[in-house]
Amino acid sequence: MGAGLARLLATAAAGVALTAGCAAGPAGPAPTAVRDSRPGATPATARDQGPGAAPGAAGVGTAGTPALGPVAVRDAGLEAGVPPPAIPPVRLLYARLGIDMPVDAVGVAAGGAMEIPPDAARAGWYRYGPSVGQRAGTAVVASHAGSVLTPRGPFYDLRGAAVGDRVRAVREDGGTAAYEVVDVQRLSKATIDLSVYFRRDGDPRLVLVTCGGRWIEARRSYEDNIVVTAILVGT
Repeated sequence: MGAGLARLLATAAAGVALTAGCAAGPAGPAPTAVRDSRPGATPATARDQGPGAAPGAAGVGTAGTPALGPVAVRDAGLEAGVPPPAIPPVRLLYARLGIDMPVDAVGVAAGGAMEIPPDAARAGWYRYGPSVGQRAGTAVVASHAGSVLTPRGPFYDLRGAAVGDRVRAVREDGGTAAYEVVDVQRLSKATIDLSVYFRRDGDPRLVLVTCGGRWIEARRSYEDNIVVTAILVGT
């Protein structure tokens, strides 16, 4: 699929971050304050609690000071009006097209583009947006049409998607969300605006994105993007 789709998705992802009130750019929603129960403790952030936290995060000393060690915290998310973390999808099934593929939770790459699994046999779900089965917003899942590891990936067949098709997504907790395709578009990469698909509000939808149209050898990329939109019909 090449870098074209990734750059377009990155632009859309950045738009979502801004509409969601994110002050940290496209890498996700703004950190939520987490309280340390000890007197005089300095608040950390919810993002700092995760693995790979940068120096200055909770439990890591700053300006040469020693690390604090384990800190008792309580989740401030609900208190601040922030929804609980989304349960990620782990598999996508599109029976009519024979698609049955694993889904990885992805974020934003170092260059600012939305991460997409390098193997076209796997899809990526944008983890800073809604997940499948939620009652509002759009879950976005993207995959390469082809790659070195898998020259023709399952999403290559999205060019055959049709209104009325059924798509199922299986979540990490074992739950399943069922969707019905309501729109299939092939849009030129020169004019496409993917930001309209990255929404936290509105009807619950699933959007599948890949490349399609004519292969342009000079760019090592396809000319268009295929965007399949489906609405939630059951969980």
